[in-house]
Amino acid sequence: MTCISLFATGCFALNAAAGAADAKEREEREAAEKAKKEAPPIPSPGKIHDEALAKQLEDKMTEKGTRVAAKVIFTDDEWRIERNENTGIVTGRVGNATVVYKQKDGKCIQDPSLLRQEFVGNDFVGPGTWALMMNEKYEIPCEKGGL
Repeated sequence: MTCISLFATGCFALNAAAGAADAKEREEREAAEKAKKEAPPIPSPGKIHDEALAKQLEDKMTEKGTRVAAKVIFTDDEWRIERNENTGIVTGRVGNATVVYKQKDGKCIQDPSLLRQEFVGNDFVGPGTWALMMNEKYEIPCEKGGL
């Protein structure tokens, strides 16, 4: 679509079709760049990896039915201990993990996450609170995640 306007200072033409073509090309380029962002490799378990705790979290993630399978890999070698800033008493612990899960639609997602466990009495209680971080989630082939 071309619009021609006549003003006292001159004649101007605006070609809207050219702008639309540029916008479409830009959208395609951005989509291609986004698709290029590959997920990092699935990490190896760290020293804090605990199969029993991972299984509890996997069960918790799949119990509502929105995810049909899950795999949790704790990647840290040490827990980060949290303490009350006034008393120094241990209040919990935090560890990094990678979560891979399969959704109902068949897509598999790799999600860097955190697990926080409260310290109650003389022990850390599980399975804990799962904190999905604001990091980027990656769609991956399910075979890569072992699902």
